[in-house]
Amino acid sequence: MQKDPVITDGDKYKVLTENERVRVLEYRDMPGAKTSMHYHTDFVFYALGPFKRQLALGNGKTIIREFKADDVL
Repeated sequence: MQKDPVITDGDKYKVLTENERVRVLEYRDMPGAKTSMHYHTDFVFYALGPFKRQLALGNGKTIIREFKADDVL
């Protein structure tokens, strides 16, 4: 079952605003922090600063992504 990151990792995800058309989340963590398996509906991602992240995908594979400040995905 797929879960909402605000529920699975409420210590890292915060809802900034939400209505029937859009939901804006803020995500903050520290190096080495881990999150629980969760999902994101259609989204736009904006990096406030540079970071590197290892992601575990639902199919069991892992990938490493690096982002620069102001990257948009």
